[in-house]
Amino acid sequence: MRGRTQAPRPQPSIIEHFAKEFARFLNNVQNNEVDILGSFLIENEWEKYQKDAKDVIESLELAGFMIVPQTPTDAMVAAADQTLSKGLMGSGSRAYVTAVWSAMIGAWLESRNANLILDIFSMALSRASNPSSRRDSSMFDASFQRFRKQSQDILAGLEKTGLAVVPDEAAPVMVSAGVAETAEHRSRTNQQIGADPSYIAKLYENMLVARPK
Repeated sequence: MRGRTQAPRPQPSIIEHFAKEFARFLNNVQNNEVDILGSFLIENEWEKYQKDAKDVIESLELAGFMIVPQTPTDAMVAAADQTLSKGLMGSGSRAYVTAVWSAMIGAWLESRNANLILDIFSMALSRASNPSSRRDSSMFDASFQRFRKQSQDILAGLEKTGLAVVPDEAAPVMVSAGVAETAEHRSRTNQQIGADPSYIAKLYENMLVARPK
């Protein structure tokens, strides 16, 4: 992963998602679907935690991660390779690109080590639960690990909404999955293209750039 430059800011709905998770945690809401008061608190207080949410997203970006939809948007498909909508593939380009993207994301989710992502979430929860730690960095220590369970819940909730935290460049297992998925699409054009790992990696990179901001 590059982890060198920050990606553009994600769409507000992602910030809102994280902010509501902070509101849920800090108000000790176990299940807002049955806890009417808890649901009310989340909806009325989440905006207070937008700074915490933005900090999480910035930390992910600095660590080399991006938040993307598990199913690509029209803009992402169009950006994958503009030549795919022409020539032999024609209208089949959407199905091909979507299948390759889904295979790559699936391979990442099945094989990743989520420890760094969970650490980022845990540290953010630690700061939010103790505002004074923002001002005194000496108060920050490994105690953030006590928020591990909540961090796992946040990550699971994010993925349940159809989003995923992925690396800012395709991992080898992702490229392999993209190449393998190409074999499932039997047109002569995309079989030839998909056999090239560099092409699959570039496809992924182009789609990341076009993800919802």
